[in-house]
Amino acid sequence: MKSLAGMNVVITGGASGIGKEMALRFAKEKARVAILDVDRRKLRQVEKELKGLETKVFTYVCDVSDRKKIERAAKLLAKDLKSVDILVNNAGIVVGKTMVDSTHEEIQKTIDVNLMGVIWMTKALLPKMMRRKKGHIVNIASAAGMLAVPKLVDYCTTKFAVIGFSDSLRMEMKKYGYKGIKVTCVCPSIIDTGMFEGFTPPLLSPLLKPEVVAAKIIKAVKKERSYLKTPFIVKLVPLFKFLPATFVDWLGDLLGTSRAMDHFKGR
Repeated sequence: MKSLAGMNVVITGGASGIGKEMALRFAKEKARVAILDVDRRKLRQVEKELKGLETKVFTYVCDVSDRKKIERAAKLLAKDLKSVDILVNNAGIVVGKTMVDSTHEEIQKTIDVNLMGVIWMTKALLPKMMRRKKGHIVNIASAAGMLAVPKLVDYCTTKFAVIGFSDSLRMEMKKYGYKGIKVTCVCPSIIDTGMFEGFTPPLLSPLLKPEVVAAKIIKAVKKERSYLKTPFIVKLVPLFKFLPATFVDWLGDLLGTSRAMDHFKGR
């Protein structure tokens, strides 16, 4: 299990929710933490909390849906941190509407934040990791990237894609001689951060506490695991691919997955 002490960690969407919990736990591991977020006020708040943990903290206002802003943030990170050891692609949004009710702008924004933000951020920081032949990319996907949910069509699409991106990148690093660069894909069920307010958890898949998930992510990073799927039921989801779609749909009705977003309010 590797030590995180002295490592430089970059977390997108790190000013609240699971991102904030990860920032706090990385800081407690004596890592230097750089947080990117669109909310300047929340950035100042979390910066104050982290400064009491005897580690260096850097904060940047950055909208990861904008590639040029990511490139500017990458230049600032290069100046302040010199190198990045761990990148956590955590920033994400959810609209929670049916496909026909979602506007074009809402769908595009979901794709730009949840998927393109992951890709562009990784592309901005990966070359230096490759030169050093070491680093770690952590992509926060979702159980909704493994099993579809009504009223989350755009969200599920992006999370399915993040899983594919993570798998492809991991294999690419191995194929071309960069085995020191690890990729961890995190697939939790819904985390109780307020982002999914009104969501009704399906049977066997309760709302997860952000501090519990954050602790598991840190452990997965230290163990250099390729995947973290939580709770246990999520580990069984890949088996559904071998079942007829009609049976999977019936199972979704039985467990409540198909009704989970019926009373969604969001943050």
